[in-house]
Amino acid sequence: MRLAVLILPLLAGCAAAPNNGPDPGHLILLSALIIPPESATLRLQYGHPVARNAVREYDPFCVFEINTVSDSPQNVRPGAFRITRIGYSIDTLADAASGLPYPTSIKVGLFSDHRPTHLYYKTLFWLNSEHQPGVRLLTCMSNQNMPGVYPFMRHLTLPEIRAALGTDFRLELRQGFVNLDSSVDRSPALVRPHGC
Repeated sequence: MRLAVLILPLLAGCAAAPNNGPDPGHLILLSALIIPPESATLRLQYGHPVARNAVREYDPFCVFEINTVSDSPQNVRPGAFRITRIGYSIDTLADAASGLPYPTSIKVGLFSDHRPTHLYYKTLFWLNSEHQPGVRLLTCMSNQNMPGVYPFMRHLTLPEIRAALGTDFRLELRQGFVNLDSSVDRSPALVRPHGC
């Protein structure tokens, strides 16, 4: 408990810290994306868009997120998006990066053990573009909570992220900013987001 009291203020300061250094890279969109009506996200898996309820959550997938929800489809034009920050999280909900629209407690366990049924190891790329300011985030993850995986739970590697995104995207990261080429432990307690 004491450790949490000491670490939380540091993490809060880290999250709010501006990024004054060079950006860690770019996400290049090579062809237009269409965000479905009544949504602000598009899921990508095995190199192409998939419906929200068609994601195979034990395999790598990414969620491309914009700022607005509309009654009609929204078009994201090809272009370069600066990655302003990279972060890591472990969560029991795939959509928890943006927060819930209402404060509530959610039971995440089956039966009465209250252990989570899903553990998403997420890599978050905060995006920015002068030409398309409504694009905000790319989150890549997989559900790591399956039998026999516990000692090996990890965030996705760069090849896994690129395979989920497919050929319509090019993810370019500066060398030395982040090591996504191996399965290093990047749990939130051990890793600072870039820009902090």
